[in-house]
Amino acid sequence: MQSSGQSTVSPDAVVITVGDLKVTAGEVEKIVASLPPQNRQYFASPAGRPQLADFLVRTKLFVREAEKRRLEDRDDIKRSLNLFRESLLSREVQAEMVKEIKVTDEEAKQFLDANSKSFEQAKARRIVVRSASTNQFYGDGKPSNQLPTDEGAKAKAEDVRKKIVEGGDFEEMAAKFSDDPMTSGKGGDMGYVRRVNQDPRVLLTPPMIETIFALKAGETSPVIQTPFGFEMFKLEELKSPNLEEVRQEVENAIRQRKYEALYQEMKARSAVKIDEAYFGIGAPGAPTQGQKK
Repeated sequence: MQSSGQSTVSPDAVVITVGDLKVTAGEVEKIVASLPPQNRQYFASPAGRPQLADFLVRTKLFVREAEKRRLEDRDDIKRSLNLFRESLLSREVQAEMVKEIKVTDEEAKQFLDANSKSFEQAKARRIVVRSASTNQFYGDGKPSNQLPTDEGAKAKAEDVRKKIVEGGDFEEMAAKFSDDPMTSGKGGDMGYVRRVNQDPRVLLTPPMIETIFALKAGETSPVIQTPFGFEMFKLEELKSPNLEEVRQEVENAIRQRKYEALYQEMKARSAVKIDEAYFGIGAPGAPTQGQKK
């Protein structure tokens, strides 16, 4: 990734010299391209380019110093280098194997049918009444002593719900009473939320999700206590997306299953044996094999 100024530099142009060592623009761009995304974005930016130059010069100088001291001959360094090499090769070959796995339309359809509940989406609205004990989640500087207690907030929420049950408009009540800064200005509209694999940017706890998906279209939930206060939800629509809407997610899930099966086959072919007592496999609290902690 190059800025407009860098794009005019030939890939063969020498941009760093350290003694008799020369680094070209093309080599620098390949180094940047190999970095993790977050680092790559920074070092490719105008703000990061000067630090990238300093990093490369420091690295070249200190590597030369390490070579002079023959650090590569140390056993601990050899082990670390070998571990890094094996980790890198393992990560890259796993990525290649996953990419090579094919997923047919029929497999994708069958997977979606078998896991349809997981992909359900609910269009919902919410009303939140915050209390002094939940004030820290808002960060707007409002003093807690200006907010009701839990008992007071719950009573207010119950009163709002009573008005809705008696015919009050949920959107109007949300605009008037809800303390949620993200939705109160639009009648409590949360858009679509997922039953599982919820977008991490959407701050909904499992009990909140369970409450929403237990409703029928048009229903308003009972008041529940959440980390944000006392709230209620209204379900407007429940839908199951078609395959094209979630194809990438479905195919990724199938690839991961097939990849795990390949891994188990590789273990079986290689007659893998593990000293389970030594590694604490099966001990209380320990993850099962293949499970990430």
